[in-house]
Amino acid sequence: MTRWLLDGEEAGAIDLDDRGLAYGDGLFETIAWRDGAPRLFERHLARLADGCRRLALPPPEPRVLAAQITGLGRGVACGTVKIIVTRGSGPRGYAPPPSAAPRLAVGFSTAIGTHAVGRGARALTSSVPASENRALGGIKTLNRLDNVLAQAEVARRGAGEGIMLGHDGRLVGGTRANLFLVRDRVLFTPAVDAAGVAGVMRGLVLEIAAHHDIPVQVGRGSPQDLVQAEEIFLTSSLVGIRAVQFMDGRELAVGPLTQRLIAALAAGGVVEPAS
Repeated sequence: MTRWLLDGEEAGAIDLDDRGLAYGDGLFETIAWRDGAPRLFERHLARLADGCRRLALPPPEPRVLAAQITGLGRGVACGTVKIIVTRGSGPRGYAPPPSAAPRLAVGFSTAIGTHAVGRGARALTSSVPASENRALGGIKTLNRLDNVLAQAEVARRGAGEGIMLGHDGRLVGGTRANLFLVRDRVLFTPAVDAAGVAGVMRGLVLEIAAHHDIPVQVGRGSPQDLVQAEEIFLTSSLVGIRAVQFMDGRELAVGPLTQRLIAALAAGGVVEPAS
């Protein structure tokens, strides 16, 4: 069960004319609460601020957010924080009101959504194409219906994660995570300029790779790259790095580069408990 604050008050309902509900006009963040604190909080704040800027929304005050999150999580070691920012209520029609009055919802759940340590993901390529829009690429908007359909599809087929492609067949990422491939000791991840989300864990892994002089490529990839990859892993705020054990039925080992990056994250304090 999630405990929610709506504009700072305990709430169980939202106005039915809220633009986030009507049009997906807003943003969200999902943050791991570990050891009694929000993990990578400053990175989440930075992404949220960037998304607000691109949607022309006033960003939440960081001190207000921090106080609300801390209050909800007080006394709990591990959990999950959800932040939702909408443009607020407005008249009918797509055109936003001249003066936005954003609505802030902050939720806290004791569920952590992790997986047993050492257990890899089972992934399938989804037939649902990812939405592509350079005005929205990389930010975490409330418009995630393509991910919903893709996740439902692969779940019916017995997988925990779907790999999504763009309309032109290029790799975009996972339904719930960012995608990394390893081939010839080079780390590759799809660009997120037109589709996908610039994940905070993705950003951290790229920084760690640069620090350890691991060659990195960010750009366009194809389904053939999934076939040729020697290692595949996923990253997200809630799981850190999770190796892909089966990709479209092909079994993969947790390779040396994946293990090296997991160890580097752990050295920096990003360690997930066993579920």
